[in-house]
Amino acid sequence: MAKPVVSVIIPCSRPVQVKQTLECLARQTCPADMPEIILIGPSCAGLDDLYPVKVSETKTLCSPGKARNIGARAASGTYLLFLDDDCEPAPDWIAENLRALEAPGVGAVGGRIAGKSPGFFARCVDFSRFGFAQTQEARETWVCSASLGVKRQAFETVGGFNEQLHTEEDIDFCFRLWMYGYKTLYQPAIQVLHDHGRTTLLALVSYSYYAGRASGLAVKRLYPHFSRRNKLLTSIPLPWLYLLLILPIATGAALNLIRVNIKTYPQVILYAPFILLAKIASQLGTWRWLTREGKHKAGA
Repeated sequence: MAKPVVSVIIPCSRPVQVKQTLECLARQTCPADMPEIILIGPSCAGLDDLYPVKVSETKTLCSPGKARNIGARAASGTYLLFLDDDCEPAPDWIAENLRALEAPGVGAVGGRIAGKSPGFFARCVDFSRFGFAQTQEARETWVCSASLGVKRQAFETVGGFNEQLHTEEDIDFCFRLWMYGYKTLYQPAIQVLHDHGRTTLLALVSYSYYAGRASGLAVKRLYPHFSRRNKLLTSIPLPWLYLLLILPIATGAALNLIRVNIKTYPQVILYAPFILLAKIASQLGTWRWLTREGKHKAGA
């Protein structure tokens, strides 16, 4: 049997939702026998009876990075396409990933992660948490693992995802690709619909807070030299000082998201107060991460 050109790797924690993802993959414009599809997680049993997929069942829910690495080790494709189980890829998703990965020097590509719900607070989530993956303008930047294509050679060169990270493992992955001289490209022609289900003000605020608390400054501390923001945030020496700076930090982050998106979506101005609120919640989560880290060091 010919070696598959591409392997689609999907960490699976939502077996009902992933069925829609698999239905979309069945309608791709590429030849039906081109991709192999690999599901990883404790909830995959039986899905290989319903769909032409390979299942790597785990006893427990792994960290996102570990699940993707398990899938990559089971994959035989020249290209690895990572997809979240709450994302519905456009019919040309595989074709556009492969087209973008053919560009010289590109190690990984990400795509537009459009929210499925048109609701007001759902759109606030889209802009506040996935704001750099909304615009219609291609650019070189770090990309999101909800839809991420990578050349196998590049993946193996950097050693895959950091399995110790439970969030922002995609940013860490892109930073390590940069260290090895690869480019990472955001290409909006690569599109998925993101069915995140967060449609209320409470969901917006709590999601942002817990994302900040989970990620903290861990990745920024590993790569302070990759951006002025990384360097600035990691230079704040004490949690109480960070708390005092939350409003200007959050305001800067919100304004940056509005700047990136206003050309494509002028209506982003209408969401601005809630984007700011989400960023404040996220920074409060980061402050909580800092205080927990301080207590851990004091008790060590």
